[in-house]
Amino acid sequence: MQNIQFKPGVLDEVFHKLRFKVEAMRDKERICCLTLDEMSLTPKMEYDAGSDSLWKRYTPKPHTCLYVRWNYDTMEKQTVGYHFTSNSTDGTIFKEIILDIKQKASEIGLHVETVSSDMGSANRAMWRAFSIICAPLCEII
Repeated sequence: MQNIQFKPGVLDEVFHKLRFKVEAMRDKERICCLTLDEMSLTPKMEYDAGSDSLWKRYTPKPHTCLYVRWNYDTMEKQTVGYHFTSNSTDGTIFKEIILDIKQKASEIGLHVETVSSDMGSANRAMWRAFSIICAPLCEII
């Protein structure tokens, strides 16, 4: 995975590499969860001697939405995409991204059984786009 270009979006190269790993998995190992998580980042400029160029790097502390595939059987995690977002991102855009990731996972033989997120405002908008609504004191299972 070290030679993969990690640019914002769904990481097609990761799915391409995962295909080979999935081929060797048992059926039980192919069941996974897709987790959405946000984190705050601080931009910082760094010089990369290998490419003789300046890079804008981000260190944990703008916002990003990270998509992680999580294998129930082995507890293995794999980042499958990310997007830079703002505090006011319309979460309904995440619906198409989730559907795209689920399709790519299916194409390589993975079964996304669940999608999980916290209940931040952007994620609640995404769930509403899927017609899943949670009111105060309701229970989602």
